[in-house]
Amino acid sequence: MSETNFSVQGYNLVKLLKRLEDATARLEDVTIYQEGYVQSKFGGKEQKDSSKTPEAVSETPAETPAAVASEVASAPEPAKVEEAPKAVTEFEQFIATNVDPLVELSKEIDPAVEKAVKYLAEAFRAQLTFIKAAVQSKKPDMSSPEFSKAIAPINESVSAIVELKDENRKNKYFVHLNAISEGSPLFSWIAVPTPVSTITDFKDAAQFWTNRILKEFRESEPKSVEWVQAFLKMFDNLKAYVKEFHTQGPAWNDASGEDFGTVYEKVLNGGDSKTAAPAAAPAGAAGGPPPPPPPPPASVYEVKDSSSAGGSSTGGIGAVFEELNQGENITKSLKKVDKSQQTHKNPELRASGTVSTKSAPPPKPKKPSTLKTKKPPRKELIGNKWFIENYEDQAEPLVIEARIDESVFIGKCVNTLVQIKGKVNAVTINECEKSSLVLDASISGIEIIKCFRFGIQVEQSLPQITIDQCDSGSIYLSKDSLQAQIFTSSSTGININTPTGPDGDFVEVPLPEQMVHSFVEGKLQTKIYEHAG
Repeated sequence: MSETNFSVQGYNLVKLLKRLEDATARLEDVTIYQEGYVQSKFGGKEQKDSSKTPEAVSETPAETPAAVASEVASAPEPAKVEEAPKAVTEFEQFIATNVDPLVELSKEIDPAVEKAVKYLAEAFRAQLTFIKAAVQSKKPDMSSPEFSKAIAPINESVSAIVELKDENRKNKYFVHLNAISEGSPLFSWIAVPTPVSTITDFKDAAQFWTNRILKEFRESEPKSVEWVQAFLKMFDNLKAYVKEFHTQGPAWNDASGEDFGTVYEKVLNGGDSKTAAPAAAPAGAAGGPPPPPPPPPASVYEVKDSSSAGGSSTGGIGAVFEELNQGENITKSLKKVDKSQQTHKNPELRASGTVSTKSAPPPKPKKPSTLKTKKPPRKELIGNKWFIENYEDQAEPLVIEARIDESVFIGKCVNTLVQIKGKVNAVTINECEKSSLVLDASISGIEIIKCFRFGIQVEQSLPQITIDQCDSGSIYLSKDSLQAQIFTSSSTGININTPTGPDGDFVEVPLPEQMVHSFVEGKLQTKIYEHAG
């Protein structure tokens, strides 16, 4: 018989039988694999039934795949552990790949540099704890004690870096310590709405010192060059991390987060940002019905009546519309005004009446002080120039033993007293408030710029005093400095005190503020305006 006799409607029966046998063999292999898996997983159950006789076992029908599937489904699933948020894991990776290698590299340079970088690493780990708590909690008030407690470890590490730098001024690697100190305030990015630009600013401040490191150690110590590259790379990678996860500050969980103080204590005491999900209930145990949905939000126009539902409304919007619907009867409740009380017939009543003034608009809310980026106080000598900056509410005076070839810059200090002992080259005071200076002597003089409510006392001599854009200041001159020239511009409320009174008492002389300008023969002439009387 020819092969074509086994073809039905174009299909070869031999080939169809061959394919059917292959499919059957595959199904048998799958069944064997499933039986082996079930025996390995539920073998203990079969051992418990070993007391049955062979006859009973032989009479017991084999478990069907459906029964096996139901047993597998009825077994409780183990608890699932959710992974930590990516913002946390990425910051851990940042510390491992940027900060820790910098610590190891610092060990090869100097013990003081190593110690400073370890303080930096401690601050990063404290910030990691802060981020772990932030991703699980609602945004707190930045002036609250809980927030202050969370950033306290970071502030302590930054202060330790500044103190370490001040203690090692004569260290060969003082420029390294300066670079770390200038860059350490970068941790303030968690308290500002523009964290990326904040990190950039402090990188630029630190880069001034890293450039000096490259200049001084490029040829002598290649390790310092490698250290600078790793240090600046840390800023760049931190900026990339913040730009991805915390563009406008820490990524708070305002939708479903808990109280920040509670979560921070939990993380601080060994908790983590990972949360365990409860085990799934067995399929056989049917749970209760799902909870009912929450009630809809109350209507904006809904008026709650204090009386019973059946009573008539006595207040609220309903009462207003009820009165409006009365028509002409609405005037029945008005009282008649006596003629003696009518203002249009009694002018004396109009004179005694008060006119209501329009209320002033509410003041704009002030920006919280915690959001302002505060730089740490700075008192250091760089080359032949002293820098005293960012001091606030100093209880004790800041004393400087200066030399004749040194100059002093005092900037952005509040309620601070600075005393300069010895004769210095020049003194500049910039953007200070409620601050004072006691100066022995100066070769060039004093320059005061944009200061408010300041005080200057000169003990010996100086040639000139320049005052620019200042308000409310007092200057006390000694007998040796009475010949000093005083230049003022855009300033007001400046008083000069001279020891010209009896027994050397000080006499206050206000500097003129009003000028009279006139043209005489085409030329401008300016005179001080004097009040007669």
